[in-house]
Amino acid sequence: MIELNLLFVLFLLTALARYIVFDAFEPLMFAMIFLLPVASLIIFMISKRLADKERSYQPKGIEEWSFYNIQKSLMIQKPLFKGKEQRGSVKRYFPQKWKYALGDIFGFNWYLSLEIQIDEDIYDVHWYREKWFTQQDQWAIYKNGEQIGEARTLLNLKNALKLKEVIQFSFYDKSYISSATPVTTNISLTHDEKVLGTLKRNHIISNVQVVDVKEYQPEYIVALIVHSYYFKNK
Repeated sequence: MIELNLLFVLFLLTALARYIVFDAFEPLMFAMIFLLPVASLIIFMISKRLADKERSYQPKGIEEWSFYNIQKSLMIQKPLFKGKEQRGSVKRYFPQKWKYALGDIFGFNWYLSLEIQIDEDIYDVHWYREKWFTQQDQWAIYKNGEQIGEARTLLNLKNALKLKEVIQFSFYDKSYISSATPVTTNISLTHDEKVLGTLKRNHIISNVQVVDVKEYQPEYIVALIVHSYYFKNK
């Protein structure tokens, strides 16, 4: 939406400058330029309806953890369920509004920060980047205000050749790997090559994300959700 509005301002200023300098006025050009804010409004209305669906999501026939994630324009709390019981929520946030604008323009995984509530605990996954000229993204992970871990993408030639999306997590001094391939929605979380949990769509055309962990460890759920948001929601 922001990208369309910026294009509208840019094209409008260009058209006005052309009119002032060259005395050239083309009604069709102005009409096409004003279609941009109309398109932005339509996208906003569609996103609002989809956001309402996310808020009202109720699982059907799902015993694992699940949430509904279909739109990325509006930063809302999306309920997180275990079976039919709501046990928390997932919300993306931007610390500064200008980061929201850049994220909307350059891609959904820019400045990806998440607030994930599971039962009574709040997990804050806060994005940062030590080196601005690298493609590696990093996160500091907090539980109720206390840092319990960190994460970073592993974007390298080896993983690129294998077509693997990889994030390395560290919780309480233990290392974990989340991985997937770009052509599938299935994400795995492993420790010492042992699979601890998975995240996948409920079915191929569904936007319901199902998280299945072998044991109740909220950090596993957090890691799988982070990977899903970063790699699968572009």
